[in-house]
Amino acid sequence: MKSDSALTYSARDAEIDKKDAKRTLPIYIECLKPSWRLIIVDFFVILFDAFFELMIPFLSGLMIRNGLEGYGNLNAMGLPQPIVIGGGFDQPNLYYVWLYGGLMIACSLLAIACQLAGMKLSAAISSDYIERLRNTIFYKAEQFSFSNIGDFPVSKLTTMLSNDCNNIRFFVMMMVRMGFKQSMVAAIAFIFIFSLNWLIGIIALPLVAIGFLIICYIIKKTKPQFVMTQSAIDAVNHNVEEDTEGIREVKAFCREGYMQQKFEKANGELTDITYSSVSRLGMSSAITTLTINIVIAIIQLLGGFSMLYSIQADPNAIWTMFNNGNPLFDAGELTMLTSYAAVLTMSFSFLSMIVQFYSRAEASKERIDRVLCEEIDISYVPKPKTADFDPDHLSGADVEFKDLVFSYLKDPSKPAVGPLNLHIQAGEKIGIIGGTGSGKSSLVNLIPRLYDATLGEVLIGGHNVKDYSLSALRDEIGVVLQNNVLFTGTIRSNIQWGKKNASDEEIDKALDIACASEFVSRFKDGLDTPVAQGGKSVSGGQKQRLCIARAVIKQPKILILDDSVSACDMETSRKIQEQLDTSLKSTTVFMIAQRIDSVKRCDKILVLDNGKMVGYGTHEQLMKDCALYQEIADIQAKGVE
Repeated sequence: MKSDSALTYSARDAEIDKKDAKRTLPIYIECLKPSWRLIIVDFFVILFDAFFELMIPFLSGLMIRNGLEGYGNLNAMGLPQPIVIGGGFDQPNLYYVWLYGGLMIACSLLAIACQLAGMKLSAAISSDYIERLRNTIFYKAEQFSFSNIGDFPVSKLTTMLSNDCNNIRFFVMMMVRMGFKQSMVAAIAFIFIFSLNWLIGIIALPLVAIGFLIICYIIKKTKPQFVMTQSAIDAVNHNVEEDTEGIREVKAFCREGYMQQKFEKANGELTDITYSSVSRLGMSSAITTLTINIVIAIIQLLGGFSMLYSIQADPNAIWTMFNNGNPLFDAGELTMLTSYAAVLTMSFSFLSMIVQFYSRAEASKERIDRVLCEEIDISYVPKPKTADFDPDHLSGADVEFKDLVFSYLKDPSKPAVGPLNLHIQAGEKIGIIGGTGSGKSSLVNLIPRLYDATLGEVLIGGHNVKDYSLSALRDEIGVVLQNNVLFTGTIRSNIQWGKKNASDEEIDKALDIACASEFVSRFKDGLDTPVAQGGKSVSGGQKQRLCIARAVIKQPKILILDDSVSACDMETSRKIQEQLDTSLKSTTVFMIAQRIDSVKRCDKILVLDNGKMVGYGTHEQLMKDCALYQEIADIQAKGVE
């Protein structure tokens, strides 16, 4: 199955990612700063770990040379006295075996202790770092306006906060633990090899370097596929989310097969991209293995011939060059060289693995950078207070739309609402009606600045809504959106979203206004009745009334009800309006509805068609003067009959 065309990574994407990386670098550094003490401690732990590990091959070579081969004890003729099998434990050379063997065991135990400490430190550093990064991402997403949220669906943000952050966490952990260590090990191993035999070092170094560069090139070419892999994970998450949230509709329309096909397609694309990237990375392992074997074979070959020729009488033989001009080349030196060559190549192998993790982490980081670099068009930046204006409190409850034009495309020639000029007095109850897509919700969303006007102004109390702080707008304007949402918790905790620490008496009053007291009292636990995620444990009408109670509990200056009684019967809708008239007399109310019966009692009714005002007045006036309103009333009257 071929990947969807949306799963691409273009040159333009790469250019944007480079710019974003420069802007977000201080954020990543800031997230890492609190762990600087642990990083310093970890550095020294790793330094000792590398030292103890590298001492083991050195001590092993000394044990072979001075113990097994006998160079530590020469006879009267100046020749070595190797250990004699069956010669007893009193042989002088056994002293070196016990000495170096004991030191090797001690170094091994100390290396293990350092490794355990290093693992704990690296886990703590990476976990703390990613916790701070997740908080940063979530905080930034919380600042998004509705237009920002449209660019980052839930499935994408979920992948970022889980899979992408985990990729970065794993890379940080590997870098802090293995990156530091293997870099030190490689550098010190080179020093040992060159000090033991500079000619073999000159031969081994280019081979290891070439192999490492080839691996880096392969991984660089694989990077776009890592980016597409994360996008494919987004698609899988989106399908799961869509199927889970709409499971009732899926089963009601017998669309299980269709949803399964959609998921299989997304899952297949993820499988294909993952297979392609992993298969390419498999080449790096093969190259690493080949490099290790070639280097060890060269050392064994050159060292073996050097040992053979070093015992010959001719000191000018070419093979003595590989012994730094010394007359003898022993097995101890060969063991050291072979061990350090293996350590060196394994270090580069680990470093190549870290480069792989870096490539994955970089792909994830670039996706996160898009969130961190997103320009928030409606920010929470505090507004300055002046002698005659306090931006933290609404100066009135009257609303004016002045030369208003709003476009989702930010193109005034393609407006969703406008041009519109309208002034609503404080305390008026305004009904808004019109066909689907006529701009009703778009208009009222401009009042609490869920969106900003493209042209013109929205004024509250004579001041532009942009002059107020967002906290003032959101605190003093009650909003019940078209898509009602309740959160996991209880009825009490959901109502208290409108007013923190609200008393039970205040909650009961809000429930009375929303005509919700009756059904809440029937629940066994009353206000402590559990509410499932999204409010799935209550009916549609009950959910709407609880959302109204949540909005009115703070006694807002302006109340927006966006088709919020559509799931209620006409009698309940009438009672809610009567309660609003009685309990919120000074509150300016905007009530969007599909039914004329829901708005006919309002002080004024605004009729919209394709974003333009085609009627404004009382029910009686519109029945005389507005053709569209008359048409809606006629259709609804026939529907009732």
